[in-house]
Amino acid sequence: MLLAIHGLGSDAGSMHGYLDGAVPAGVQVLAPDLRAHGTSTLIGEPDDFALEALAAEVADELAERRTRSGDGSPVSIVGVSLGAALAAAIARSGRFPLDRVALVRPAFTTEPLPANLAIFPVLGRLLEQHRPQRALAELHRSGAWRAIAHESLAHAHGLDAQLTQPLAVERRIRLLEIPRNVAYRPGELRIAAPTVVLASPRDPVHPLHVAEAWRDELGCRMLVSPARDDGEGAMFAWFRERLGSYLVGIR
Repeated sequence: MLLAIHGLGSDAGSMHGYLDGAVPAGVQVLAPDLRAHGTSTLIGEPDDFALEALAAEVADELAERRTRSGDGSPVSIVGVSLGAALAAAIARSGRFPLDRVALVRPAFTTEPLPANLAIFPVLGRLLEQHRPQRALAELHRSGAWRAIAHESLAHAHGLDAQLTQPLAVERRIRLLEIPRNVAYRPGELRIAAPTVVLASPRDPVHPLHVAEAWRDELGCRMLVSPARDDGEGAMFAWFRERLGSYLVGIR
């Protein structure tokens, strides 16, 4: 079985860009919408957005699916951004037999609210203060957004959807609370299964130095995709190819 976990402000549908054609035939895929994302009706309080709480909710859903389907095969996990942090937490929990783990564009670190995630509380506060279209205009005037756009216009515009997607105002707590999480403590990031880190260059929200730190902690391989600004289609095709190669043989 394959567990696919999306990133902050995204939804399960976004995983198609990474996995379409990459998953071996016959493999069951569970791609849940996290709390306050996609089709989930859950929002909740700040404590509900701790990584441990989010990971437990996903793990409970995975356990229920495995019981319902009678699938006792080892679990493989692909997690993107926030999903990478949740994938690592679930893999380290010992709840499931593991096959392999792919951590895609990790963004969370050993520190709460690292510099690469500082834009997200800005987005949350703008949604508290303004209607979405006004919030978007204010965002484009901000130094934080312009700094990201200077490095990667594609990623800067990708952040715009955080303000304009359905229920953005109602779900703004996710932008305020989730970036405050610590992904792991130095020396404690150990996964008892083959693991790979996949990263992208010129990505200010998921910088290479963060991926390199995960690689070094895990002692695993890291592969680097083409940059999003050089063609989003080519970047996603690269991820699908690499994940397809990595997932060969899972059950």
